[in-house]
Amino acid sequence: MTEQVTPAREVVRSAPRRTSDVLLFPGADDLARSSGYGRELLVSLMRAQIGATLTVLLPAVALLALYPLLAVLIPSLARAQVWGVPLTLIILGGGIYPPLVALGFWYVRRAARLEQRFVDLLKDR
Repeated sequence: MTEQVTPAREVVRSAPRRTSDVLLFPGADDLARSSGYGRELLVSLMRAQIGATLTVLLPAVALLALYPLLAVLIPSLARAQVWGVPLTLIILGGGIYPPLVALGFWYVRRAARLEQRFVDLLKDR
């Protein structure tokens, strides 16, 4: 009795379509083959991300450094109490963390917009 051998499956993919010698999505192709255009796109994305990071990081550091600086310059501020609750706790709980959370939300939203613009740029090209 002879056994039938089934051929292995192959995945067949078409070549990139060309429209008058221009690739439909050359931006993604340029990133894959690491051309000068692809490197420039990635560098511009990284610069935008660094800019977004610094616009959030600098106010956050200033906000975090402000209270200890004020406590050193005005020692009575560190010992003050409001309705039996230390002012330090009120400032840290109500004055520092909510703005930090708002900065975090703003950063995530801005990073998502930057990435979406990058994807749109690749699709438009």
